[in-house]
Amino acid sequence: MQRQLIGAVLAAACFALITMPGISHAQAFPAKPVRLIVPYPAGGLTDVLSRAIAAEIGKTWGQQLLVENRPGANGIIAAELAAKSAPDGYTIMMVDKTTIALNPALYTKLPYDPARDLIAIINMTASNSVLVAHPAFPANTLQELIALARAKPGEVNYGTFGLGSIVHVDTEALSAHANIKLNHIPYKGVAEVMPAVAGGQVHIALAGIPPTLGLIRQGKIKAIALAGPRRSNVLPDVPTFAEAGVSGIESRSWFGLVAPTGVPRANIDKLAGDIGRIISAQEFQDKYINGVGMELLNQPPDVFAELMKADRAYYAALIKTMNLKLD
Repeated sequence: MQRQLIGAVLAAACFALITMPGISHAQAFPAKPVRLIVPYPAGGLTDVLSRAIAAEIGKTWGQQLLVENRPGANGIIAAELAAKSAPDGYTIMMVDKTTIALNPALYTKLPYDPARDLIAIINMTASNSVLVAHPAFPANTLQELIALARAKPGEVNYGTFGLGSIVHVDTEALSAHANIKLNHIPYKGVAEVMPAVAGGQVHIALAGIPPTLGLIRQGKIKAIALAGPRRSNVLPDVPTFAEAGVSGIESRSWFGLVAPTGVPRANIDKLAGDIGRIISAQEFQDKYINGVGMELLNQPPDVFAELMKADRAYYAALIKTMNLKLD
């Protein structure tokens, strides 16, 4: 009887303790849906990758990863929203070089500081850009393009995803390097640029391989040169810029995830580990990464943080030499 009485008292005490205001038992993360902010419109490379991950991660979590497109202002709208969200891991953001490295160099005033307000989760993939043109464009090689642009300064136009986008800065870097003048026509995203090239509204464009690959294979656009360190496994006949006689110029972006500063490290590691396993699966790679000309990175938080820091320094120096500012 005495043991039963003691047991009953202890059970009652424990029940009272866990039901007291301000005291609760910990729930495994994530215990509710997680919001993934994408800074570009639906249909682009970051959106497709985000939704592919979202479709898989729910099987692991038993919770949804909700993709929320917040395009505009060169990713600033999305980045500000992410930076000012609660630091609990339930809001994360897809980022690339533009939001993390270019914007701090292009704008004197930003409503977010990527070094202070956002922390690394995982760097998932990378994609080299390919320089493409309408099939009727008279230049078929990079050297022919340069010669044409020199003969007709400002008459060759190029489309981009917008002012200050990675392909805008990289195309201007190519122009400066080759001593040519091109006419910039900005669009809202890659989903608008590629039809413009295929339709002849713009002559050329730099874009990642995934959104261009289908159009190249269909003959609706042609590939002139690859702006990466080596040829692509899905475009083996397309020479690199260096092979085409222009060394020192590349256009390459990575795609990773960040969270507001202050998210518990355990939640960061959980996100990185679960997403890393999804993107490393062979079937996922074949469909969304290697199979479309991208490269698997799967960099953990600390490695990704160092890369972001290095890219901020690189583009700060590059844009200073180009004297390019957007405000």
